[in-house]
Amino acid sequence: MFGVNFADGRIKGYGLQLMGQDKTFYVQPVRGEVYGNNQFVDNNDGTVTDQASNLMWTQDDSGEGMNWQQALAWATQKNAENYLGYNDWRLPNVKELQFIVDYSRSPDTSNSAAIDPIFNTTVISNEAGQDDYAYYWSSTTHVSSNGMGAGGSYVAFGRSLGYMNGSWRDVHGAGSQRSDFKTGNASDYPTGHGPQGDAIRINNYVRLVRGGVSDAIHTGGSVAVVNPNTGGDTTQPPPSDSTTPDGQQPPQEALSACANQTENSSCTIQTPQGDLSGVCLMVVNNSLACVPENAPLN
Repeated sequence: MFGVNFADGRIKGYGLQLMGQDKTFYVQPVRGEVYGNNQFVDNNDGTVTDQASNLMWTQDDSGEGMNWQQALAWATQKNAENYLGYNDWRLPNVKELQFIVDYSRSPDTSNSAAIDPIFNTTVISNEAGQDDYAYYWSSTTHVSSNGMGAGGSYVAFGRSLGYMNGSWRDVHGAGSQRSDFKTGNASDYPTGHGPQGDAIRINNYVRLVRGGVSDAIHTGGSVAVVNPNTGGDTTQPPPSDSTTPDGQQPPQEALSACANQTENSSCTIQTPQGDLSGVCLMVVNNSLACVPENAPLN
């Protein structure tokens, strides 16, 4: 069963039993129009329009993995090329990306990606050596509890692998939404990261979108600060004060290291244990902070 973890903002598959007992979950009732009924139309020009959201998607994905900054640059490159006749492609935000998931499909139930077959989806070899489908970057930054923005949100259109009990397994299910480091080296995480050993790839795939955010895909109480050329955003709480969601602020050293710097520029934080190298990234309240390499995702 899929559920939303409101502690960290991720969407995950959950088992229905624990130690032989039925699990219990909280429920948030809703009424009104059913969410997620896509109306895809093949435009026969390499694009697919979802008439449910009025967004246009590329029928093909990027065909190769790239880190988050490279993904934003790739969108800019495609616009310069007037890709498929348009110059306003961008990375989708995470809600737009999740909106095209087909939860009736998966590698283990339909031998496919969790998306309508109107889309072309590259086959990859996953950490367990299986034919699989990639994680896809969104433009949304996953802001951690300390205000750092080292992680970007992605949607797994294939197995959502984690390393548990000595082997790789599909711990969260095709269609889950998690986060990955924006930059770094995946080989530094041979057994994944976090409590479920989430597979760290860093070089994830991209499916571009164009059009404004649809009325069918509300952003709720978050504010997306978007670069209109690339779709890069940081999803933040509604403006109130200078604190992060849990009342903390990024360390002053991290803010000072990026004073008079631009986003994605190199930075160094001086600590009692020595210098830490990192990258200036947008965190809460449109502030730049130096995010060390291998900073925690949550």
